[in-house]
Amino acid sequence: MAAYNDPQGVTREFNLNLLRRINRELGADFDLTAFRHYPVYNPLTGDMKSYLVSEKQQTVHIEALELEIPFRKWEAIDMELSKKYDRNEIVWLAEYAGFEAEQWFFDEKEYFTDALLRAI
Repeated sequence: MAAYNDPQGVTREFNLNLLRRINRELGADFDLTAFRHYPVYNPLTGDMKSYLVSEKQQTVHIEALELEIPFRKWEAIDMELSKKYDRNEIVWLAEYAGFEAEQWFFDEKEYFTDALLRAI
């Protein structure tokens, strides 16, 4: 989970950048200081989700869409889903899609892998 809740705030800034771009490109008025980054990891499914949570009741205007979006305090925007797969799941997904794992490339601690797949 540390990769999504890193002390440097990289993931937080990545997600806030989406609001920043909406502000710039669509004429919105998101108050970036009013949103808290909230990451959640589910070890049973391997799902890592990131949210931006409104820390206050507010209304955001998006000029280009002629849209107003009300946010309640603690209302969340679902920003990101990252899925973690173990080796067995990768093999099953590959086979389901008509591939087989030909070679595995692991990091030093075997926490992460890249798989070279070949069409069956």
